[in-house]
Amino acid sequence: MRRIAFWSPKGGVGKTTLALNFAAAAYYAGYKVLVCDLDPQQSASDVFSENQLPFSVVPNLPVVPPNVDFIISDYAPSVKNLPTEETIILPMRASILDLKAVSKAQRHVRDKRIIKCVNAVDTRRHEERIMAMKLYADGCQLIKDRSIYVKSLASGKTVFQQTSYGAREAKNELNRLLERVLKP
Repeated sequence: MRRIAFWSPKGGVGKTTLALNFAAAAYYAGYKVLVCDLDPQQSASDVFSENQLPFSVVPNLPVVPPNVDFIISDYAPSVKNLPTEETIILPMRASILDLKAVSKAQRHVRDKRIIKCVNAVDTRRHEERIMAMKLYADGCQLIKDRSIYVKSLASGKTVFQQTSYGAREAKNELNRLLERVLKP
């Protein structure tokens, strides 16, 4: 069983959106998935309450290990409640503030496998595009700013349950993130 944490010291970087859509990528690739909503805001649980996600979301880590291939934990932004999972997906925005916060926070989780993910990149903004491309060249995953992410969650679904504009590209981005997690 793989245990994946979506964690960042910064709020508003898209942890929940990424966690739910990553869970969908794993689910549609044939894996059994459970999402643990560890954020007090319980946003992932709110989306799950729409009863349209193909996998379960629970409000805490299970006491008894479930029969799943992936446990995906969505953490609140903090450096006090650190992830215990082996792999951390560390979302950030393409901004100097996020980059500095992530650099400082990484020292708390040095013993983990960290996959940095530049999220919600608006390629129309020159400085943001340049920073995102530099981070991408340094090994970060890249997720573009797409309205399909907002549209999907607003309807209680993931991009993998959509066929409208942007869904195919979003699925491809998330499948690349899944491939990266699956590589040793």
